[in-house]
Amino acid sequence: MASLLPLIQDILPMILPASVTVTKAAEILPSESEKARAAEIGTSGVRVISRNAVVDKTDKMCTSILIVKPNSCSSVRHHGEQEAIIYAVSGKGSILSQPKGDDDDEPERHELEPGDFAFIPAWTEHQAVNNSEVDWHLVIIRSGGRPIEVNLTGWGGAESKEAAKQ
Repeated sequence: MASLLPLIQDILPMILPASVTVTKAAEILPSESEKARAAEIGTSGVRVISRNAVVDKTDKMCTSILIVKPNSCSSVRHHGEQEAIIYAVSGKGSILSQPKGDDDDEPERHELEPGDFAFIPAWTEHQAVNNSEVDWHLVIIRSGGRPIEVNLTGWGGAESKEAAKQ
C-alpha cells in the first residue's frame, strides 16, 4: 500500500485539479495612507516591511515580499530549515551573509539590483541592507508552506524578541 502513495500523489492533481490562487498587490503592499504616514514619521517609523503573499497553499513553497526603506536594514536573520530564493524587484541593496571565520570577520556582501537573484541555504544567517535613497523591494520564495523567519540579536546571536516587531 505504501508504494501506491507516490503514484496517487502524482495522479490525483490530474483527476481533481486545484484552482489558481491570486494575491493582488493591493492586499500586500503598503497603502498610500501607510506610505504617507511613514513619510511623516520619518526615520523613526517602520524601516522594513515584510508581508506574506502566498502561504498555506502547498507544503512545498511559499512567498513573501520584503521592502527595505532607504538607509536602513533588516535584522540579522535565518529561515530555519527553509531554503530561500530572493529576487530583487526594484531599488538596490546588499545581502550580507554570516562571516565564515572568526567572530571579527566582516560579513560577505552580495550586491543585488533589479532582476538579480540570491539563494539563501537553510540556517544561513543573512541581513538585507539598503544604503540607497529609494525603497528596495524583494520577493522571497521559501521551501515550506509557511515562512519561517528567525530574527537574531546579531551575527551568531540568540533569537531576538525585539526584531520580531518590525
